[in-house]
Amino acid sequence: MANLTTYFHTTKHLLDSGEIHEKTRPYLGLSGIGHSCSRYLWYSFHWAYLASLTKRQRRLFDRGHREEPVICTLLENIGYTITDEQKEIVTGQGHVKGHIDGIVHGVVEAPKTPHLAEFKTMKDSKFKELKKKGTIKAAHPVYYAQAQMYMHYLDLTRTLFIVANKNDDDLYIERIHYNKDFCKENERRYESILISADPPARAFTRTYFECKWCDAKGICHEKLIPEKNCRTCKHVELMVEGQWLCGLYESPIPLEFQRIGCDQYKLNQAMQDGE
Repeated sequence: MANLTTYFHTTKHLLDSGEIHEKTRPYLGLSGIGHSCSRYLWYSFHWAYLASLTKRQRRLFDRGHREEPVICTLLENIGYTITDEQKEIVTGQGHVKGHIDGIVHGVVEAPKTPHLAEFKTMKDSKFKELKKKGTIKAAHPVYYAQAQMYMHYLDLTRTLFIVANKNDDDLYIERIHYNKDFCKENERRYESILISADPPARAFTRTYFECKWCDAKGICHEKLIPEKNCRTCKHVELMVEGQWLCGLYESPIPLEFQRIGCDQYKLNQAMQDGE
């Protein structure tokens, strides 16, 4: 029999064991607005579940962030200029936000046209799948929607999308053209998510492949109890400027208090009853 005591007292185990609970974002992110399920986005916006990552997943995400300045340096070395790094976009009455990697100037294919800069990293299998499908839109529609919405709010017409292969540092580069009709449709979509007191209708069955690993699966398909906080309470109402109102006390709710709730909390039953 394996010596479990020895296993649990290793550097590898200490670095990898346990989960990291992600702090809920106070806004609906433009980076995820292209998700296939509006119901998932509604649950996320209302903090219905507590998302968590393994320590390995956290390292993977952090590696992607560390790659951004590396790619910026590569572009600057060939004469490009990058401005507006991490510029914030705010829309949806303050409830929808996004942060761009930057704006690239001097792109050789169109030197006079500023391009949105969007940088990603991928493991080898995903990178090869992207090259096989040939476009970001076909392989990663969420990334495509992210780039489109950033262009929409920054009055840009092109994106320079660069993906780095984490295995061999190969680069996939695509210039994406702005699609106004696509962006208007996504605007209508997130506006309906914001104003709805109830979750959108369930779009997929529990056996749908995306549902199998969805963080909201337990609430959506298995009627688990949502997290207790002001955004899952029946008394909450949406306000402008990114605020939420307590209908019981008729007062705006401070952000950190939203995460806790109060002793008058009543679950919005539609979170579990909606079909």
